[in-house]
Amino acid sequence: MVKGDNQIDSVAWYGTITVVVELRYTGGNKVVLFNCNWYDIATKGKSYKEDRYGIISVNTKAKLNTQEPFVLAFQATQVYYIEEIKNSMWSVVVETKPRNIFEVSTEEGEPFQEEESQTRHTYVHHGEEDG
Repeated sequence: MVKGDNQIDSVAWYGTITVVVELRYTGGNKVVLFNCNWYDIATKGKSYKEDRYGIISVNTKAKLNTQEPFVLAFQATQVYYIEEIKNSMWSVVVETKPRNIFEVSTEEGEPFQEEESQTRHTYVHHGEEDG
């Protein structure tokens, strides 16, 4: 899935990766591109649908004919598709997090250290009673 803009509003584009291309430049720089087969999501209800819970389904038979099949790898979000039981030409889009990718907070909290230690002392006096 790639989030992008068209002339009207922000849209999510769905597709499947066919080829991964890595371009290497001098100086050690590189760019990773995904060549994708895109689904045509132009018509809500015909090529994609969203239910009342915000779950998106795409018509996997509605392919987009485009001269721009490539997307930069960092622009893509990993999703997988689950075929609908009632209609095999529709698949539910499930967004997922790739393995070995962790969201780490960049906020650093102040270190906490008590200035004085608090120790409890309990004394028990055990003596002989005079009797």
